[in-house]
Amino acid sequence: MRTRGAANQSLYRARLLLAAWDRARGEPVPEAQLQGAFYPAVRLHLRQAYGWFLLAVSGVAEASAADLPSTTADLPAPEPGKARMPELAEFEQLEQSGWLQQLWADDSVEATPTRIASPGLLGSDRDNHGPAVIKSWIDELEVTMARMDDSLNEY
Repeated sequence: MRTRGAANQSLYRARLLLAAWDRARGEPVPEAQLQGAFYPAVRLHLRQAYGWFLLAVSGVAEASAADLPSTTADLPAPEPGKARMPELAEFEQLEQSGWLQQLWADDSVEATPTRIASPGLLGSDRDNHGPAVIKSWIDELEVTMARMDDSLNEY
C-alpha cells in the first residue's frame, strides 16, 4: 500500500467519524455514550494516519499494515550513510510533550468509568477529549503533513 495515500485515507476516515459524532450530538444520547462510541474509533484512524505518514517521511513508499509504526521509536534506522530526517526529530519531540503525546497517552483511561456524570450514568476521565480536542488533533496532523510534504519535496 502507498504509505502517503494510506495516511490521507486514515485522516479522511477520522474526519468522517468526527462529523458523525458531531451529528449524533443532536440525538437524545448521553455525551458519555457518544464519546465511548466515537472516541476510540476516531483515535484509531488518527494513529493509523500518523503511522503511515511516519513511514512516508522515512522514505518508505510501500508498506503493509503489519509494518505500521506507532511512534518514531518503531521506525527502522536510516540506511548507512543517510541522516535521519529532521521531520522525525520534530515528531519525536511532539510524542514526548505535545498533541501526539496526548493522542497516545490515554489508553489507560479509555474504558475506565471513574465518576458519576449524572444519576445512573458513569463518566470517565476523558471528558476533555471530546470532539473539539479530536478536531484539533486532526487539524494538527493535517497541517503538519502538508508542511512536511512541502519540505520533503525540496529534497
